[in-house]
Amino acid sequence: MKNRLLAALMSIAVAISLTAKADGVGPGVPRDGAIGYVMTDLFWAVYQTPDAKTECPRGFNDGPREQFEILFPPGEKWSVVDTQLKQEIETWHPTDAPDSFPFYEVEGPLSYGLNLDGEIGPNDFTHPDGERGIDNEVYRAVGCVIGFRGPDGVEFIFQNKAIADRRYNRTMIELTGVDNLENDDNVTVSVYRGLDRLLTDATGMKVMSGGSQRVDMRWGASLIRQTQGKIVNSVLTTEPIGEVIIPWMNLGVPTFQLIRDMQLQLTLSPTGATGLVAGYADVDTWYKQLIRNDSTHHLSNGQISGISLYKALRRLADAYPDPETGANTAISTALDVKMTQVYIVHPDEQTRVSQNATR
Repeated sequence: MKNRLLAALMSIAVAISLTAKADGVGPGVPRDGAIGYVMTDLFWAVYQTPDAKTECPRGFNDGPREQFEILFPPGEKWSVVDTQLKQEIETWHPTDAPDSFPFYEVEGPLSYGLNLDGEIGPNDFTHPDGERGIDNEVYRAVGCVIGFRGPDGVEFIFQNKAIADRRYNRTMIELTGVDNLENDDNVTVSVYRGLDRLLTDATGMKVMSGGSQRVDMRWGASLIRQTQGKIVNSVLTTEPIGEVIIPWMNLGVPTFQLIRDMQLQLTLSPTGATGLVAGYADVDTWYKQLIRNDSTHHLSNGQISGISLYKALRRLADAYPDPETGANTAISTALDVKMTQVYIVHPDEQTRVSQNATR
């Protein structure tokens, strides 16, 4: 019985091998020159040392509770309008006026990210691998805010977790014209929004490769983008995309991020991709995504003062100046991303499947 089972398995393996050869598909060569990936993890790239002394020598920033206690000491008479409502109004309608509290920016020299502007400036970071000219001012703003630091930061946990949990957040990429996943001088990279839940193992916790995702052509058609890229030693690097919207719902509130000049740098495999999404985040959109998803209650758990953080984002913004005021409206950033291989089902394929199902 064991020998017959072994022989059967060997026959199946041989058949699969022969079929792959007949189709011209070998190791590292996607069938029909196309492969899709779906996003499963996404969060702002934050370089951390174990004791944080290198990047945050002055410590971490205070949050809403700590600031509230300083502004309105207990034991004195205060009205709700002049205290809680005043702070809430400024949180939802922030200004770039000078902050009344010190704000600790990252002071260390290292950061993850990409050289977005092709220059090496005095304020740029150095990548841990030694590359200079890294642009990541979002990290400078949030790196000393404990809510954005792993593994226990409230934003680090919940914003990232929401990417896999919510179908709203289903961002995909598809590579076409791929000769080989190890080296290819020119591939086309398309960005889509998907419609379906992710394929997981029996625990529901681990996302598996090999699932399928329909392209959302109703709400996601306007989100479709395309660019060119190249693969060198299994690393995909793309040309910048002018403007990309990334749906990002957290705690049940639908929001999004707007990234300009977005680039991808991903290490590819037949089952997944990991690396960076980088570009210039629109400051107001970045802040609204945070505030709409997290009330002051949740921000307080991560010692995140929205009021102080917005001022820092405005101060550190380094791209897309407003034509009237000259103030920069976007800020350089990088996000850690993980993706799992999926079969992307396009609208014409969806129609054929639907027609066959009704016959």
